[in-house]
Amino acid sequence: MIKFPLQYIGLVVFVLGTVFLSACSKKSPQEEVVLFNGQDLNNWSSADMSYWSVSDGAIVGGEGKDSIVHNQFIWHKEKVKDFYLKVQVKMVPNTTNAGIQFRSQKMGEEALGYQADIGEGVWGRLYHESGRQKLHWEGKGEEAVKKNDWNTYEILAVGNNIWTAINGTLSVAYQEPDGELEGFIALQVHAGPSQLVKYKSIKLIHNPELRIGEYSESELMEALVKSNGSPYMGNN
Repeated sequence: MIKFPLQYIGLVVFVLGTVFLSACSKKSPQEEVVLFNGQDLNNWSSADMSYWSVSDGAIVGGEGKDSIVHNQFIWHKEKVKDFYLKVQVKMVPNTTNAGIQFRSQKMGEEALGYQADIGEGVWGRLYHESGRQKLHWEGKGEEAVKKNDWNTYEILAVGNNIWTAINGTLSVAYQEPDGELEGFIALQVHAGPSQLVKYKSIKLIHNPELRIGEYSESELMEALVKSNGSPYMGNN
């Protein structure tokens, strides 16, 4: 049997301990969660489920309704903090309205919190449902929208910073120091005339990298606008 000096054994234990502590101190790894299985509404709930169904691998809102009496939301049970969400969305007709709630809370039949807006004139914009209302309203992603067709909607929220993109075009880059940092995701079909909104291929990642579409971390940070309307100039 080979005998090792005590000094050697001590060194090995020290190195292994250092590696272990270093690994533990790192940020939580990215974690992808399946929100929708493409077949049923398991883990989703709504005050009125008659507005929601599943068809051709998509969550469908408003199908078969002559009109939408008031805003309808379907909620997923997964709470989010820092996250990246990618969803395929189709709004028919494009002149109607819908949205994706995030870091939000139920407020009776309504929702309170951030909404990534959907519909003509509001695609990609940031709204605060039942609260602060219009937050980032430049509409930079509007020209990338495919009307009455499927669109890729991306939302990235890390700390107080929020970004959205439509079909790879950055729309919102917004910093709100006092904004909500956690809550739930919900899909909306808006009050109004007959409409159909579909959501599919829903991908959620907790603790994401600072990337959205083809935009790098530095590009995203440079694009940020603070809640007072001024450009982001770093931490101050």
